[in-house]
Amino acid sequence: LPPFPDAPPEHRGHGELRFRYEDIAQDGRLGARPPSHAIGAAVWRAVLDQHPITPALLSRGILPILTRLVVSVGGGPSGVRARVWADGGFELVESVDDSGKSRFRADMWAEVRGIRSRTFGPPGEPADEIALGAMWAEHVLTRPFAPAGERSVERLPEGLSASRHVSYVPAHRAVELPEGARWLDASWEMDATEIALGVGHTDSNQHVNSHVYPQLLEDAALRRLAARALPFDRFVTRFEMAYRKPSFAGDRLRLAARLYERTISGGRTVHGLAGVFASAEEHTRGLERARVFGTVELAP
Repeated sequence: LPPFPDAPPEHRGHGELRFRYEDIAQDGRLGARPPSHAIGAAVWRAVLDQHPITPALLSRGILPILTRLVVSVGGGPSGVRARVWADGGFELVESVDDSGKSRFRADMWAEVRGIRSRTFGPPGEPADEIALGAMWAEHVLTRPFAPAGERSVERLPEGLSASRHVSYVPAHRAVELPEGARWLDASWEMDATEIALGVGHTDSNQHVNSHVYPQLLEDAALRRLAARALPFDRFVTRFEMAYRKPSFAGDRLRLAARLYERTISGGRTVHGLAGVFASAEEHTRGLERARVFGTVELAP
């Protein structure tokens, strides 16, 4: 994860979480998707609902649109009824893209902690406080409902300022080979199954929900491992998704993917899948024109 910034107290928040049954794996580890909900509890509801930045942006039709999400998990064990909380925060930053245009972002982060527990299990386990997972999310400020050509935010409203300048990272960089890893596939291979998107994949933002893609990528990774006769009873410990363009109900996507492996502490082997989501026509226009880019990593 990117390092959490030293944000001022008024940009930080705390929130309690409640797990669903499907959030906890059979060995008590927290799944990879629930931590991203921590940003809702610790940042959106605990901070931004009351912060003056929110009306300043909304009154001008400016919304933070998710463009990158990184989640890391692996702590535990935890139980469905365990006491769990999230601490997080946000900052406004500015980056300059490859065309020289300024982009303003609301970067948010959260860490999930809880009391060691199990849904079902032997009594007497120490009730220690443990880290369960963490997340980082980048949101580009934009005017999504403005006419074409007027959606970019090139200046912040009066009274708001970016806390720092950060490097601009194009979405397609999310599928570069991680440091210390090696490709198991010689090239990008198109997944055999076409992805048909329905209304159940969408949310109130009127497009396919951001969590649909890591689930699709995890499923593809398990199929790839099984096809190679590699162990696939694995757990997603990390994913990174970069969102360039939304998809909608009724869209058809194809996934181009590439399997890799790397060795982590303790000599364990982690397998990962880098994937690129795009329509069949978009795939013919080159990697950088795809809609969503991402990686998932699976460990024992």
